[in-house]
Formats: sequence, structure tokens, C-alpha cells
Amino acid sequence: MLTSKTLVPALVAFLLAAPAAYADATQSERVEAKTGAEEPVFEGSIIGTYQGASDGRIDEEASLRPELFVTLPVPGAGGELHVHIEGTTTPRVGGVTSFLGNSNTNVGTATNGAGHGRLQISELFYEFELGSVGLSAGLIDTSAFIDSSAFANDERTQFMNSSLVHNTTIEFPDYTLGLVLTTQGEGALPGFTFLAASTSGLGDNPSHSYPDLFDVRSTGKGLFGAVEAGWGLEDLGEEGALRLGVWTNTADHAYVDLRPGTTTNHGIYGVLEGTAAGNGWSLRAGAADQDASAAEWFVGGAVQRQVTDEVLVGLGVTETGVNEDLGASFSDSTEAEVYVKYDVLPYLNLTPSVQWVRNPGFDDTGAVVDQDNWVYGLRVGFAM
Repeated sequence: MLTSKTLVPALVAFLLAAPAAYADATQSERVEAKTGAEEPVFEGSIIGTYQGASDGRIDEEASLRPELFVTLPVPGAGGELHVHIEGTTTPRVGGVTSFLGNSNTNVGTATNGAGHGRLQISELFYEFELGSVGLSAGLIDTSAFIDSSAFANDERTQFMNSSLVHNTTIEFPDYTLGLVLTTQGEGALPGFTFLAASTSGLGDNPSHSYPDLFDVRSTGKGLFGAVEAGWGLEDLGEEGALRLGVWTNTADHAYVDLRPGTTTNHGIYGVLEGTAAGNGWSLRAGAADQDASAAEWFVGGAVQRQVTDEVLVGLGVTETGVNEDLGASFSDSTEAEVYVKYDVLPYLNLTPSVQWVRNPGFDDTGAVVDQDNWVYGLRVGFAM
């Protein structure tokens, strides 16, 4: 069982052991680095997906996700203002993602309180660097700053299954108000990411509204905080890196075993990745608090290979351990995906994908959907 008494010693052991094990570590590379743009930069994309499942009770589902990313230099003060405008179509009731929630991270990222798709400002934050220190503050995507991977991190161009995008034991909020401080590593010393944000993100409130987003002091809401240490590892190839972190979510949580009262959630995680024989590989692991989290532990791995200039292939598998306090009829969940991304044109790509999901939502009864499901999909990406 992971508790606050075991969490701190575990983190200390992580941080003390890693530099010794990787004494030749190089400077850590940070996520979401400042672009240094002198003029406004506009980047857009439209992601279209189609998925069907082997279980006849699950309907096919199609979706669209248009996005616009704007980077605006801030004259005088320096730094940059980042704006992310996003829209999605309404997720289909009875569709693939209704039953197999991890199968498509592109679906339902921008919805209103009724669950209907909409256009919204998802991110709006200021970023600047001062020497080796970076600061980002505003409306942010917390998952963009920690638990990153070069080969299993982007649902738009890599895996669609969310367990192959981020560690399933980390209780990330939706787009939320937050502050991120980063420092660069040097030699065997790691770079650090310090993150503090509201647990009440835009999609976490029942209304999905901006007034509720800014109402961070309501009963039950809390702080999402994380500290991550990262080392660059030359011996593991060009993308070689080790990242170890700890996180906490202090919002009110019901106890998994249904005892009276509320508790908080917290956990530890790690990412190890590199390149070998022309393949990129990534390993993830994590654990969360047994009192608060249905997902108790997580392990996963992914491999990516650039076959030709136009063809990228990825294969990944994850296992999420169920909390035994949930009782009978619940078992560990396994998810796997293989995709082939083909760049038809510089601005157009097609990605067929096949997924296997065992015990979706930890349900091993097969009463709602089959215990084993195959998901067949196609993603079309258009970049502007």
C-alpha cells in the first residue's frame, strides 16, 4: 500500500540512486521548451478518427478534433504567450469510447456540461526563461510537463490509446490553472520540474465552465502538485532519458473500500527511454494510493521505428493493476496497440491502428462488454 509514510522515502531513494547509477548522465532536455519566436507563430491541425470494436454491442464511432496553436512573443517583458484553441465533435452514446474509455485520446477533449462537443480555449499561458530556469503560468495542460516520452506521448501522431500516452495511475486534472517551474540539469545533476495546479480543471467541473474553473476554493477541490527529476542518458542513445517523479492530488476522494470520510491521492512514477538498432523504446511504471485510486499500479512499454521517410510504426502494451478493495468481478486491465503512420503528403497522414483491450474498466465479467475486445481504427491527420 502506498501511503505518505512510504512515498517520501521511496522518492528520496529514487533521487539518490539514479545519479549513482547513471554517473555519465548528460544535460536533461525539457518538455515544452520556449520557441524563441520573434514573430507570431500559427500552427493548426484537424484530426479525424474512426473506430469499431469486435463486440457487437459497441457502436462504431467517428470524431473530428480541429486545433489551433498560437505563439505570441511578448515585447518588452520577453517570453511568449501560448494559446491553444480546440474543438471536438460530440462523443457517440454507445460508441467505442463509451465502453472502452482509453481507446481514443482524441475524443471528447472539448465538451460542455451536457457532454456535447464545442470549441474552447484549452490553454492560455505565459512562458519565459531566465538562464537555466523556465516558468510557465496560466491555463495549462499539466500532462504536457511531466511523464513525457519521445515515443509514446502524442495521440495525434503516435498511439491513440491513452494508456500509451500517459501513466494511468497519475490523476491529472483536465486543462487547469497552474504554475510550472523548470531547471536544466548539468552533468550527473538532474533537471527538475516543479508543478502546482488546481485539481478542478475545465472538464472536471460538472458545468465544464470557465467560472467554475476559476472557482478553485469550493469544497472538495484541492491542489495537484508534482516534482520530477530528469537525466539525459547518452549511453541509451539520442533520446536516452530517465525521469522519476512524485505527485499528489488533494481534492476530496471517497475511500475505495467505501469506509466513511474522504482522503487524498498521491503516487510515484518513472519513465526510462532510449534508442537502439534504429528503434525508439520507452518504459513506464507507477503506483497510486490504495485508499483513493482504483488503479493501484501501472507498467507499460512501447517501441517505435521509422521504417522509411514516410512510414512510422509503433507497438505498445500496458498493464494497469486493479485495487483489490474494489472486490470481486474486477481484474487487472491489459491494453495493447499497433499503428502504422503513413505521410501521404507533408501536411497529410493516415494511421491505421489495431488495439486489444482486456478487462476494460477492470470489469472481468463480460456482462456489459466482452472481456476481450479488438478495436480497429483509422486516424487522418491534416496539418496547417
